[in-house]
Amino acid sequence: MDASALYTRQAAAFRNEMRQTCAALVGITQGILADGQLHDREVHFLNDWLAQAETVSLLWPGSVIHAQVKQILADGVITAEERQHLTKTLEALLGGALDDLATAPRVTTLAFDDAPQIEYRERSFCFTGDFAFGPRSACEKAVVLRGGTIANVTKKLHYLVVGGLGSAEWKHGVFGTKIEKAIEHKQSGLPLKIVHEDAWASALGA
Repeated sequence: MDASALYTRQAAAFRNEMRQTCAALVGITQGILADGQLHDREVHFLNDWLAQAETVSLLWPGSVIHAQVKQILADGVITAEERQHLTKTLEALLGGALDDLATAPRVTTLAFDDAPQIEYRERSFCFTGDFAFGPRSACEKAVVLRGGTIANVTKKLHYLVVGGLGSAEWKHGVFGTKIEKAIEHKQSGLPLKIVHEDAWASALGA
């Protein structure tokens, strides 16, 4: 078997595995939400299953769900807000909303700051959109714990963080006043940085 034929065969096998694993994720989600409640043991089970199912946990929408579950379990306590946020994400998976967001026009035309050096201490942050990391309050808490502050989009703002899940309004080409105002400040020469959630989350462990 030549290299191209081997690659084609491997790619087909991977796609087939992805279809089966994604179908399993949907089935598990349906079972978890069947009684209308999300129990602690179900969150732990979902985390363990996704850790084993790498083919789906590394790609949309499994990557979004896995990142959220890991963040929820990081401190060993599942709050009511975290439970509600995860429930909405899982319900969106069943309803297809996550798939819609994955292909919808998001802030792709924005000039995100590439690989910015993100500092936290004595720096101000503002968040917009929906976050795989967790509820916006969890994102803000992560900043405050590292010596940063939460602020609105003003001329003194250091970072505007755009959520990886986008926002429902972005489907219609409306990016919201926060992003528009931040772009205006950048164009006027202010050192404000617009960063994607991925870059912000990666800097948390630095």
